[in-house]
Amino acid sequence: MHNVFSVWKKNLFKIKYHLSGGFQSDLRIGRLSKMKDNSIISRRSSSSRILRIVFIAAILVFFFFQVYALIVHRRGDSRLPEKFGNFHANCEAMKSAPAKEEFSFAVAGDTNSTGTFERLSKMLRKMPLDFLVLVGDASFGPTPDEHRLLRAEWAKELRMPFPTFYAVGNRDVGPEFPIERFEKSYGPGNFSFEYQNCLFIVLRMLDESYSNADSLEFLRKFRAEPLDKYRRRFVFVHIPPPVTPVYKTRAVPEGDELVALFDELKIDTVFSGHYHAYGRVRRGATNYIITGGGGDKLSKVPPGQFHHALVVRVSPDSVEEQLISVPETNEIEDRLEKYAITEWWPIMRDHPIGAVTADGLGLIVLIACLVWRRR
Repeated sequence: MHNVFSVWKKNLFKIKYHLSGGFQSDLRIGRLSKMKDNSIISRRSSSSRILRIVFIAAILVFFFFQVYALIVHRRGDSRLPEKFGNFHANCEAMKSAPAKEEFSFAVAGDTNSTGTFERLSKMLRKMPLDFLVLVGDASFGPTPDEHRLLRAEWAKELRMPFPTFYAVGNRDVGPEFPIERFEKSYGPGNFSFEYQNCLFIVLRMLDESYSNADSLEFLRKFRAEPLDKYRRRFVFVHIPPPVTPVYKTRAVPEGDELVALFDELKIDTVFSGHYHAYGRVRRGATNYIITGGGGDKLSKVPPGQFHHALVVRVSPDSVEEQLISVPETNEIEDRLEKYAITEWWPIMRDHPIGAVTADGLGLIVLIACLVWRRR
């Protein structure tokens, strides 16, 4: 009996031992399972928090751009400086200016950029210049909104203390912004003025999409004038005349006739842009200068091109040229201004119902994200 009781006691001890170990193992497994569940919940909570932050940031950026576009687009209504444009009053003011033996002027082409020409303009403002001629493509494109951007920039950031004339470029006019509207905004495309006994002629010469007949007729009228009375004769066009195969650009249908007229009228120098580079060719008695590096993307051929403006100094017995160069510059503020005026504001203006609907949905989502965060 005693032996039976001992065996039963030993077995009971083993059972209690195994039961105790089993309970401890179950407790450990339970704790690990609970920790795993908490980890999953934590990761889900973290993902939800990041998602809320992304939604809130996107909505706030959306609202910011709307407010920014509403404010910035009004700059496009600014008045251009009185000395900007090809109007008769500006040309007459040049003719009646006090006499001087020496004077300087600047030429810049294809100046549409988001910071590069702004750097050039700061340098030009500090120089003793008498006037500036833009040889076309000052606008990013031939639309009213892109010309609003041009107006906003030239009304303040690019404003010059001296007269600024504007030759028509192929990017300055198009179906949405025709030549008639360009001339109403900036003055005639074909015009001339006299300054310090020198003659300056600006021509509207474009590609085959446009007729250049009136521009050629305007130039032919100078046949009847005694051009020998001028000590220098300068011409400004956008597309370079066909005088060299090195700079391949879109063709001007009347190019050969144009060059023949330059020879006949004994033009000293022809300035042009369009080709985003600097180049110089002498044909006969006329110098042909390409200065299209005012800010737009540079041409790759010939290599080694650079952003620049050209300063010309005229004295009684010489004409000197100086290149003003800057590196390519892209300012965030200018890029935002361009996007707001030419992209964001037109969408808001042309689709007001869609803009209001988007605002309402954005506000609902923003409130939902904030309420969800509190919970």
